[in-house]
Amino acid sequence: MAKSLAVIADKKTGKSYKREISTDNLNSLTGRKIGEEIDGIFFELPGYRMKITGGTTIDGFPMRQDLNQQGKRKLLIPYGSGERGKKGIRRRVTFRGAIVGPDIAQLNLVIVQYGPSAIEESAVKENA
Repeated sequence: MAKSLAVIADKKTGKSYKREISTDNLNSLTGRKIGEEIDGIFFELPGYRMKITGGTTIDGFPMRQDLNQQGKRKLLIPYGSGERGKKGIRRRVTFRGAIVGPDIAQLNLVIVQYGPSAIEESAVKENA
């Protein structure tokens, strides 16, 4: 099975940190939705609270918040900004639902509540 990553954004410093998610922790996160707050213990960050903001599957399909399911689905959406196209033209794009499942390769998180130790300190301990 492919390894899953958690990308944790720190709004105070403007930095983001990568953490590997073990299979056991990913299984315990299964069923959570985008927008839910989770404990940092899943990522070896006790005392931290994080909010799920999105993610991607192993195949590279992004999670979409308004899609309330766990699998993939094709949606007909208008062209977004940055894409060229005539007005009124829409495009069918595949998205993944907002519920976390075992096929998640990357999980995006934002820190809501900070813990007693800094993330940099735990990253240094991890690499040593």
